[in-house]
Amino acid sequence: MLFKRIFNSIYIKCNRFKRRAKPFFFLLTLLISCSNNVVFEDNKAFLVNEPLIEQFGAQLNYSDSGLVKLRIITGHLKDFSEDKTAPRQEFLDGFRVRILNKNNLESGHIKSFSAQRDLKTKIWTLTGGVEVIQVGGNKLYTERLNWDRQTKEFFTDSPVRIIDEGEEINGLGLRADDDLSEYTIFEVNGYFEGNIL
Repeated sequence: MLFKRIFNSIYIKCNRFKRRAKPFFFLLTLLISCSNNVVFEDNKAFLVNEPLIEQFGAQLNYSDSGLVKLRIITGHLKDFSEDKTAPRQEFLDGFRVRILNKNNLESGHIKSFSAQRDLKTKIWTLTGGVEVIQVGGNKLYTERLNWDRQTKEFFTDSPVRIIDEGEEINGLGLRADDDLSEYTIFEVNGYFEGNIL
């Protein structure tokens, strides 16, 4: 009799355990069968064409030895410095560089519709209505101009027009100091002292 009672008690406990254990074992089986490999997408992949910084009505100052040498004003700045293939800064909706002397007065300016600064080569590419004016000096007009700030030179393969002491010189392609004191124009045509070249 005692044996039968113990057996029934164990049997009842086992049945209760089975009823409670069924959902648990089902859930455990489901979890074990699921993959644990979680793939995280690199968020930067979605931001390839998005700028790191975007600013409207931007003004940047470039200094040397504590003096501001250049003041850049642009309608729209986009900074893609995180782009691994082509790190750059884009200047849209108007681009103007004020060249300042040691007295903080404008000694000349550069302007264009837009510009792009390649952060690897440090070369600026100005496009659309490019104008370089030195106060009391030469004037340069073109549609596309490259500016190497390290070597302090301009260069282009586009048609150019320079006004030098009242004389107009036209050509195709140019290499010049960025203060326009020295320049070479290729495929020259223009007027010098009333004579056609």
